[in-house]
Amino acid sequence: MFARSLSLLSAVALISCGGADPTTEKPEGPASAQETRDTLVVGYMADMGNLISIVNDSASTTNILSNLSYPLIKSDFDCSLKKLPGLATDWKWSDDGKTLSMTLRDDLTYQDGTKVTADDVAFTWELISDPEVASPRISYVERMTKDGRPKVIDDTHLEWHFTEAYDRDSQMSHASSMPLLPRAKLGTADRKTLRGHQMSKEPLAYGPWKLAKWEPNTRIVLEPNDKFTGPAEDRAHLNRVIFKILPEYTTRLIELQGGKIDMMEDINVPDVDKLRKENPEIKLVRRGWRNNDYIAWNMTKPMFADKRVRTALAHAVDVNGMIEKMLTSETGEAFARPGVGTITPALCGVHNDDIVPLSHNLEKAKELLAEAGWVDTDADGILDKDGERFEFLLSTNNGNKRRADIQIRVQAQLAKIGVKVNLEKQEMNTFYENLRKKDYDAGVAGWSSSLFIDPESIWHCDTDTRKYEFNFVGYCNPEVDKLIEKGLTTADPKEAAPIWKEMQAKIYEDQPYLFLWWMDEIVGIHERFESVEIDVLSPFHNLHAWEVPPEKVKYKR
Repeated sequence: MFARSLSLLSAVALISCGGADPTTEKPEGPASAQETRDTLVVGYMADMGNLISIVNDSASTTNILSNLSYPLIKSDFDCSLKKLPGLATDWKWSDDGKTLSMTLRDDLTYQDGTKVTADDVAFTWELISDPEVASPRISYVERMTKDGRPKVIDDTHLEWHFTEAYDRDSQMSHASSMPLLPRAKLGTADRKTLRGHQMSKEPLAYGPWKLAKWEPNTRIVLEPNDKFTGPAEDRAHLNRVIFKILPEYTTRLIELQGGKIDMMEDINVPDVDKLRKENPEIKLVRRGWRNNDYIAWNMTKPMFADKRVRTALAHAVDVNGMIEKMLTSETGEAFARPGVGTITPALCGVHNDDIVPLSHNLEKAKELLAEAGWVDTDADGILDKDGERFEFLLSTNNGNKRRADIQIRVQAQLAKIGVKVNLEKQEMNTFYENLRKKDYDAGVAGWSSSLFIDPESIWHCDTDTRKYEFNFVGYCNPEVDKLIEKGLTTADPKEAAPIWKEMQAKIYEDQPYLFLWWMDEIVGIHERFESVEIDVLSPFHNLHAWEVPPEKVKYKR
């Protein structure tokens, strides 16, 4: 959410039980030209999924791909995205905002020595736009002309032609946010079966890191890309980064406390208090408002088709109470705020701060359910309607203690209004595949929000010719569709902001999700690592620059 090679069973057994020592294996290939030292061991919740960027749909895979590639545009963030030179050294918009011209570096190559050119950019977006590929990012090209997504001028110059001007952060993100795919490698591939191509397991790196080893469900190993031809300052400083696949939260935490891993994402608040007291060598970093949790109601199921039912369920769940008990420290420091949508509060002036979250009100919940025809006719304590009990399966991915806690609390709270909730945990990739297929009742999940505005893939109505893969709940409101269209075609962000706020209000009124909260995610990392950037952009921002002073090196080469 692929096997590159298989290791000896004894080695796999050592790694899977947490006993692997990064010093026991010699890295494959030479180090980068710049001196490198030490190994970063990350406790990772889930294995990678498909490494072909345009069909990838998991954050765990994105973190890997972003380090195997070199971004067209580098980013910084302060209320909005700040654009910095990457593969594109400079760019400019036409006066009418409909053409974006880029000049590319001419010194980058893939691992196999093939040059990275403007044609690879064009090929990548060509694949995104091909219906046979069924890329979930197809919305990126919908406002580009067919002959300008992009138009290649020569190896280092290209032009993006848009059908209309719209928000430039969104325009730039649509034109730059995909790791590239080489035409030389995939140009003749069958696009209907692209997801099964060898490159889904063995990508060609053109960034500071390469994929050195992948033992599915065990570990992922990155090493400095000895074939990296980009700027010297972007070469990797560490010897290796090992992502140990540890699905269980408790296992990751124990290994962090015991020094068997150096880094762990998404630390639960109660454990923050404990780590501060017992493990001062672990630095705790707050990422900012990037991730949310929600409960998705599958609106294709008759039980959740009625807005009154979804609203009643929202009234029945005590979100503020869960924040206080689950996401607030012993000192009263809150690491979450109630959620009202999928536009992050980090986008200042765009998030709708005027929406008042629904109150915790059991009587109101019971009233709405009765209006919708759900009453307890047989006095068994569970509501029913037309002979069907109000009973459903609430699923989530395994390895996430917070979401497991949400399940248990929601189960208990909905029981108070006569709703029976059964619980299920699934392997992460299976869980999200079921969400995409709408093969579930309700699901506890979350988004890592984009830092530009493009809500189309989540909230737009499906059509006969277009299915929105990330519209997990089958949501459809034509008024929202009109606001999405209007917002995306409004070039001035100040003029677009009230449109996006109105859209958020309408979606919240419809309650397709029970929006729980935005979290200030906590990441723990050992203090020996310096030049570390863990921020709203990524938990591994500029990973190539992370380093360890010589006197603090733990794993020698």
